[in-house]
Amino acid sequence: MTDAIERTNRRLEARDVVFEVDAARLLDRVDIDAGVGELVGLVGPNGAGKTTLLRAVGGLLKTREGAVLLDGDEVRRMNTGDRAKSIAHVAQLAPLAQGFTALEVVMMGRYPHMGRLQSERAVDREAVKRALDTAGAGDLADRTLETLSGGERQGVFVARALAQEPKLLLLDEPTSNLDINHQARFFHIVRGLVDDGMTAVAAIHDLSLAARFCDRLVLLNGGAVVSEGTPAEVLTPENIDTAFGVRAIVSSDPGSGALNLSVMEPGSPTAGIGAEIRVHVVCGGGTGARLMYRLREDGYTVTAGTLGNGDTDRAAADSLGIPYVPVPAFGDVDDTAHEAHLDLIRECDVAVLSGVAFGTGNVRSLEALAEAPRIALATLEPISGRDFTGGEAAALFERLSPVAAWSELEALVAGLPGLADRATEDR
Repeated sequence: MTDAIERTNRRLEARDVVFEVDAARLLDRVDIDAGVGELVGLVGPNGAGKTTLLRAVGGLLKTREGAVLLDGDEVRRMNTGDRAKSIAHVAQLAPLAQGFTALEVVMMGRYPHMGRLQSERAVDREAVKRALDTAGAGDLADRTLETLSGGERQGVFVARALAQEPKLLLLDEPTSNLDINHQARFFHIVRGLVDDGMTAVAAIHDLSLAARFCDRLVLLNGGAVVSEGTPAEVLTPENIDTAFGVRAIVSSDPGSGALNLSVMEPGSPTAGIGAEIRVHVVCGGGTGARLMYRLREDGYTVTAGTLGNGDTDRAAADSLGIPYVPVPAFGDVDDTAHEAHLDLIRECDVAVLSGVAFGTGNVRSLEALAEAPRIALATLEPISGRDFTGGEAAALFERLSPVAAWSELEALVAGLPGLADRATEDR
C-alpha cells in the first residue's frame, strides 16, 4: 500500500521514502523535491544512501513506505515505457558497449519513443544529433566507444540520456572518474540543460563541485537527511562534522561567490605540539585563515582579534570555532571592541601578527598587541608596505618588541612552543 502525498507544483516530490534490504534500513523516511529548472545535489559520505535514493526516485527500487511523484504521477505506477520517456539515468561508470559507435549508443535513447521493431525516423535522427551537439560529443558520432577517453564516453552517455527527452535527469556521481577539466565541462553542460528547464538530481562526491553548480543540496548520512537547503545552508562546518566526521573551513570566494571548503585531518584538532599553548592571532583580509587552521590542527588554543563582517578570516574563525571580536565591516574599532580585544590578548601565551594591512579602522589592533607577553611575526614584509594610515600604524609597530619572525608557516607553527615557554618563565 502506497502512502499518498499532496500534489504540489514541484516536478519531483518524494515523501517518507523507506527502503530496506534484509531488515537493514538503507533509506529512513527521506524527503526530497526538485522544481522545473533546478539542479539538486545529493551529498554525503560513502554508504549514506545517495545511489539508493536515486534508484528509488527513478522507480528502479520497490520502497517499503513513502511515495515518489513526477509531475503529480506516482513513479511506481507508471508503465515502463512512460517511465523511460520521463526519467533518464547517467551512471557513475559509463559502460564500454564495445563495438558500438557513439551515434548508435545515443540512438538507444530513442527506443522508448519507437514502436517494437520500428526503425529510426527523421525525428529520432534529429533528436540524436541535437543530443550529441548539446553534450559536446557531435564530433564523436562515428567513433566506437573503446576509442574514446573516459570523459568522452561519459559525454556520449549524457547524450543518450538527452535523446530520451526526459523531464528528470538522474546522475549518479557521474564525474568521479573524470579529470578536473572534464568534471567542469560535464557540469557546465548539465547546468545549461537545467537553465533551459530540465530538472536534475545528482549524487555528487565532490562538495566543492556540488556547491558551485547546484541550486540546492540534500545532505545524507546513514540513509537519513541531515540537512537540506542552499549550498551555504547545508555545507556548514557543523553539518560536515556530523556527516563526515571531519572539521572544515567554509568560506566564500570573493571573486565568484562560490563556497570554498578546506577539510582538516579526521579527528583534528589533535593534542599536538601546541597542546595547552594559547596563541592569539591578529589578522584580517584572509591573511590569517591558513595560520589559524594550522594552529588548530596542531592542538593550539587559538583566539583572534577584531574581524569585520564579511572578512575571509572571520569566516575561517567561525568555521574553526575560534573566538574573536566581531566588528562591522570597514568600521572603526570602538572602545568596547578594543577592551574585548585586550582581554583576549592578555590571556594568550604568544600573539602572532599576520601580514594584514592597516587602515584607520583596524589600527587599534596594534595598540592592543602591545599588551601581549610575547609577539611573533608571521611575515618578513616591512610594515611600511602595509601602512595606509599616514604613518600611524608604522609608529605603533615600532613600539612593539617582537621576539621572532618567520616567513614560512610551518616554521612558525613549530617554533611557537619555545616562545610560549619563555613567556611562562617571564611571568
